[in-house]
Amino acid sequence: MKIYTKRGDFGQTDLLSKRVSKNDLSIEVNGQLDEVMATILVAKQQIKDQDVLNDLDKIHEIIFQMAFEIALDEKDNYKVFAENVSWLEQNIDLMDLKLEKLTKFIKLDQTLASSWLNMARVKTRTAERVLIELNEHKSLNEQSLKFINRLSDYFFTLGRKYNNE
Repeated sequence: MKIYTKRGDFGQTDLLSKRVSKNDLSIEVNGQLDEVMATILVAKQQIKDQDVLNDLDKIHEIIFQMAFEIALDEKDNYKVFAENVSWLEQNIDLMDLKLEKLTKFIKLDQTLASSWLNMARVKTRTAERVLIELNEHKSLNEQSLKFINRLSDYFFTLGRKYNNE
């Protein structure tokens, strides 16, 4: 089987149940989510803590499910849930307890891990902006919107942890 199909040569692609333009907003959102997932995979190469690696794998899977929601485009067939948001919040809170109180803006640049986690944060913010734009055109899963908003906070907090190591 060849990797190329030639079906997209003139600007169309598949969104699970229908053909759309490659510049369709749903395709843009999924492209941005894909960039977040790819950045997570690079960040993982700089991290040794198995618990953190497991968390990053779980986050990757949740984002993958979020992208599936967008591609499926079926209201109420959601894959991201309130417990995913709560889990992320709990992780942020646990990490934050062990970190110094923030008193100024900081750069996450002291280690490769913190730099890549910062890149994941930035990519997440970009994905969030286009997800919000898509939500203005059609109602999306509010748990996905909450998760992506918390996720940038998670990456910032995890980046702070690795900035000090």
